[in-house]
Amino acid sequence: MSPATPKPSTAGQRDRRARRLSPKRVSFTRLRTALRHRMSASHCSTPPGPVIPATAAPSGRDTAHAPAYRLHSSRPAIPVPGAPVFVLIHGLGMSHRYFAGLQRELGAVGETHILDLPGFGGTPKPGRRLSVGDYAHVIAEAMDTAQLRSCTLIGHSMGAQLVTELAIRRPDLAARVVLIGPVTDPVRASALTHTLYLGLDTLLERPMTTLLAVGAYARCGLPWYFTELPVMLKYRLDQRLPLMTRPVLIIRGTSDPIARRDWCARLADASRQSRLAEIPGQAHAAHRAGAAAVGAAITRFIEEDPHASVSHTAPSRGLSSPRRVTTVQYAGSPQARPEHTPRRISLTAGDRQARAHLIPHRPEAHAATNAGAYELTVPVFVLTHGIGMSHRYLQRLGDQLSAHGRVVLLDLPGAGRTITPTAAMPNAAKAEIVGDLLDEMGVSSCVVIGHSMGVQSATELALERPGLVSQLVLIGAAVDAGRRTVPQQALTLAVNNALEKPSLNAIQFTDMLRCGPRWYLAELGVAMKYPLEDRLPLVEQPVLLMRGARDLVAGSAWSRALAETALDGELVEVEGAFHGVHHSTAGTVAERIMTFLADTADRLDEPEAA
Repeated sequence: MSPATPKPSTAGQRDRRARRLSPKRVSFTRLRTALRHRMSASHCSTPPGPVIPATAAPSGRDTAHAPAYRLHSSRPAIPVPGAPVFVLIHGLGMSHRYFAGLQRELGAVGETHILDLPGFGGTPKPGRRLSVGDYAHVIAEAMDTAQLRSCTLIGHSMGAQLVTELAIRRPDLAARVVLIGPVTDPVRASALTHTLYLGLDTLLERPMTTLLAVGAYARCGLPWYFTELPVMLKYRLDQRLPLMTRPVLIIRGTSDPIARRDWCARLADASRQSRLAEIPGQAHAAHRAGAAAVGAAITRFIEEDPHASVSHTAPSRGLSSPRRVTTVQYAGSPQARPEHTPRRISLTAGDRQARAHLIPHRPEAHAATNAGAYELTVPVFVLTHGIGMSHRYLQRLGDQLSAHGRVVLLDLPGAGRTITPTAAMPNAAKAEIVGDLLDEMGVSSCVVIGHSMGVQSATELALERPGLVSQLVLIGAAVDAGRRTVPQQALTLAVNNALEKPSLNAIQFTDMLRCGPRWYLAELGVAMKYPLEDRLPLVEQPVLLMRGARDLVAGSAWSRALAETALDGELVEVEGAFHGVHHSTAGTVAERIMTFLADTADRLDEPEAA
């Protein structure tokens, strides 16, 4: 359940803006350090124990042979308080060996337990067909015998069905559930279709993964495989998942032909508390070749505490669904990034989706800067584009700012490759979904930078979330109150674009094609009605307005008037630049922003020094 939200003060607006509580987080950095120190001498891994017969499942059927299983456990030699416990369940025909790589990754932060289910991995074959409920009973008995409670249940392929059923029947055993490559999509649930896609998947997997799978199938035997195949194909995961009360992480490889993206997205939307993570370039066995990225996604899932981040209350400002589905995509080469930072995170609420493209802090990629006086915590820069554009429009500025901090390039709803909403979104609604996305990412303070008509949603975010936005930067602020008609804006933009660099025009052209005329006109209608000159004076954070000295869209008089009406505002003009000043002179713009941050930091420190 979500934590209770305190009632807003009758004094008003500011209490309503600070409505979110900071969830307690598990420090995986400390856990990893403690575990590695304690496991440096030895790591207690139980050998493959004897095959353990389970008691008969409560199905009312008389069985001559109770289903048997084998449990493989790995624990640190000295237990670490607070370390998570992972229980991993393989899919149809596989065994515990299929999780070797992922077990190593998760073993760095906790203890792991992997089952060989009845009939698989060399365990005796039961005398009858087992249902998903029967398997859940076997897993529950294994966990009870091992005294495991409140674990992270991880299931791959058919194993995703088993851990789901277990979490529904025995919620005391599950703290959270991870479904990797879940099956079976009911629209492709025939044996022939599944076999064809399984054959396609073998062509996409690494040779060692394919050899391991072939060996597991041979050990299982085709008769037992085809005995259990109908059980997997008939199980309606999409109908059972909504009954589960635990947070869910769904993981798939972007090349997975079995657990396709539309199917996984439907599962994420059906769950009460869910997010979807995609591992680039991986097929159905994403946890094999992509073990590092999958392990990072799972540990991040635990660390970010989904209990606190998922809302069950009715959405405000017209968001069409209270359910939030978060999609995380990790970098394709996790070995090159030891921290496995995601490269894209998107948040979907109904038909509205915002996406963040992340650039890590990389000072080594740039020459030394003259911002040595700015010795504060590494800032987070959030860049917001104007209508019809996408994150690519601000990429060059983002690359420059990454020398000074972490960068979040946004795709607002309907921009880039996000979902196009059915109806126009007011700027307050855009600010809300962006704020929720930043909450999901664990951002507690950031510098928000808006360009052109993107300054409107940036301003609303600063007003709605003053505790989140520390400083506000508005570049080429639009729309000028003196030219607030569609013909005037169309003419001004056409003339200005003719003067911009061809590289910027190419980005604009492709972004406009993706946006489409319907959404562009809907957004333009919203922008024309937004009274920036009335909203900006309400912003209490320091504000920097920037423009190119030759900008035809954000005129000099208009920009100067905005700076003067802001409570703490200043205006900077870059000589020789047009409306795309952030692209043509990205280095200069980044330097001016860092100077602004240093100046405002000094001003904020003055009262304390006195």
